[in-house]
Amino acid sequence: MAGDEDDMLLEIDRILAGDDEELETVEEEPEEDVGEEVADEDGDGGEPEANFDFDDDVAEADDAGGAPATADRIGRTELVAILLSRKTKLHFMALVALLATFLLLSRFSSGTDLLLTLGYGGTLGYLLTGALTRLEAVRELSRSEHPTSLALPLVLGTLCAGAIFWGLDNPDWGDRLRSTLGLGLVAIFIVWQFAQAWWMRVPFREFALARSEAGGANASRRGQLLNALSPALWMVAGFVIFIVLARYSDGFSAQFDPFFQFSWVALMLGLGTAVFLLLRRMQGDAATDAGVAAFSGWFALGYWGFLAYHAGVLLYSLSRDPSFVFDLLFMFVTILVAIYSLSVQALKAEGIINRHNVIFYATAFTIAYGASSFFLTADEGVISDPKIVGQVAHVIVLASGMLVLLLVNYNFLRRRNLVEGSFTAALRGQ
Repeated sequence: MAGDEDDMLLEIDRILAGDDEELETVEEEPEEDVGEEVADEDGDGGEPEANFDFDDDVAEADDAGGAPATADRIGRTELVAILLSRKTKLHFMALVALLATFLLLSRFSSGTDLLLTLGYGGTLGYLLTGALTRLEAVRELSRSEHPTSLALPLVLGTLCAGAIFWGLDNPDWGDRLRSTLGLGLVAIFIVWQFAQAWWMRVPFREFALARSEAGGANASRRGQLLNALSPALWMVAGFVIFIVLARYSDGFSAQFDPFFQFSWVALMLGLGTAVFLLLRRMQGDAATDAGVAAFSGWFALGYWGFLAYHAGVLLYSLSRDPSFVFDLLFMFVTILVAIYSLSVQALKAEGIINRHNVIFYATAFTIAYGASSFFLTADEGVISDPKIVGQVAHVIVLASGMLVLLLVNYNFLRRRNLVEGSFTAALRGQ
């Protein structure tokens, strides 16, 4: 089994590095395309999708007993391979090192300028490297297993950081530059909330697709129950977590009053009911179809856990310290999912982001997000009350997450030819 896994890693390395021949293409098959997004459908003009060209071993179930992977999906094992393969692990390690540096700098009031400098410098260094991968020499230099692969983003990032540091030290307009860069990081943080809700759909979609394809005698009934009860199940789970926190935290115990409890129940059930009613109108008569019900139910079970986290932290942050303390760990999860989602998209469709530069663009985006998150927790920041920014961010995630729930189900129905109209028409039941 170890030998098979090594072969799979080598093959994924070859694909991500752009070595050898171009990816082969396969004809579309209804069952394999059901999880594609509307953006993909509109953008490819019906052309065949790129095959990942993995070894046959990838089609086997993973060690956790998951469903066999199909040719157009990347599973959990492949995600780890993408992040830690020979051609990408050094850039991933550089990202982790930068995030650790941001955390350290955010603890000191004197570290704000350095955080701005390194955040923008690292982001620009990897963005420029990604753009320069059009040149074969750059691809060969930056996509290797040797430490020299870090040379170009490091040099470009250092030059950009040096220019920013020089600007911040300018007595005439350094303060204005500092404020502008700080507001830029706040804007990046807000925009990332929309992207977070969109990218987080990918692992839950794959989870749901495997179960919708498996079918079963009770798939329809089970799926409908999961679709209806998922918000309530996560509401109960969150309530239990709050009870435990209140028992061991005197500060939270005072906050966990009847108003907080009512707000939690009303928020989860209110959002859940609204999404469920819109979804049933969209599904129409297809709601009882085994595949539709199973996909919708299992996707709801996973994705509502993600939304419940943001709803809970939103309520917690209304009267206590900024929620960024809780977001630090989840930020790392979001970064992994973002790299995963971008990698899947790059392997399926060649565009501005492709298999040659996906690791550079993904690293640039996540450096910017990490810098913005830690900047808002710094002792001295451009925002006097970062708690408000955090609250707005969680509201954005909840609102965009509800839209994502509907869009993902719409795409599934569209791929099965169960709806023909636009997304808005489907919501109106037309």
